[in-house]
Amino acid sequence: MKKTILLIAVFATLGCGVALAEHPTEHPAQKAIGDSWFDLENCGMCKNLHNDEELFENMQWDTKLFAQGLIEVTTVPAAYEDRFDKLMAAMEATGAKLMAGEKIPLCGMCQSYGGLMMAGASMEQMQVGEAHISVISSADPAVIQKIRAHGETTIEEMKKWMSEGHSNDHGHDHHH
Repeated sequence: MKKTILLIAVFATLGCGVALAEHPTEHPAQKAIGDSWFDLENCGMCKNLHNDEELFENMQWDTKLFAQGLIEVTTVPAAYEDRFDKLMAAMEATGAKLMAGEKIPLCGMCQSYGGLMMAGASMEQMQVGEAHISVISSADPAVIQKIRAHGETTIEEMKKWMSEGHSNDHGHDHHH
């Protein structure tokens, strides 16, 4: 099943240290936006996905939980790899603004991801063909619980979205 979890792959692929607090609304460099888990319209990080609608439409995502964390696979067709690199650069620039203290609204998923980073989750990235793979894990039971909760919430939010009748393969239309 395809997921809309690009942000985990993006943050992990960037390897950036987006300095977000475990309780994100307490961090001065960001502000929360509503109760949305995904928000492609208002999230300062997610809205970068609109920079290249064709690329976005041709990417696919999958999320899998395992005992120590989760795995995210972002599939980018080879013909779009250069465009994906540009998307990653835009995400990295947004991350740099956050690190510099700029207040940027973030959706629940991005806030949660920042919390995982601050909690010390291990984030590894690799590429195999068209698959950009991110592994988020930990040996610490408390951090594992946070990682898995993040993944479970993401999976549940995707199910809700799909139950609303959305049919895009990548799981998001552009009207949240």
